[in-house]
Amino acid sequence: MKILIVEDQPVKRDQIKSFVIKEIDDVVEIVDKESLRGALKEISTCDDYDLILLDMSMPNFDPSEDVSLGGSPESFAGKELLEQMKLRDIVIPVIVITQYSSFEGGAVTLGSLSDEFSSKYKEVYRGSVYFDSAVESWKGQLLDLLRDINE
Repeated sequence: MKILIVEDQPVKRDQIKSFVIKEIDDVVEIVDKESLRGALKEISTCDDYDLILLDMSMPNFDPSEDVSLGGSPESFAGKELLEQMKLRDIVIPVIVITQYSSFEGGAVTLGSLSDEFSSKYKEVYRGSVYFDSAVESWKGQLLDLLRDINE
């Protein structure tokens, strides 16, 4: 199994990566990208991924000498990646992992976003996980979604 983790925060990315390696026996390779454009370039040039673990909020570009953080985080960069996948007919299962339960000052909840994704991106969207490094419940949620994909 080849997995792309799209996550700009190193601590969160490392926790997710460690958990996936520990729990999934058939992980062959994990690649990570830190931005919307980095992830889009990766899946556009390499189509052999079995799964994408996708953050919702991240910068548009990878960090560089000119822009150290890759620009300011975009609240719905993950949604933009899903839209680009649909437009380009890229069909790779996606699980959203975010540490925000709501967006835009509470106007959009993770639940409503998940409902929208289930409808609009049903070919690829497999569910969402609310990540909280202080609580272990995200691991069970992710494991359930991973098992559904592997069945």
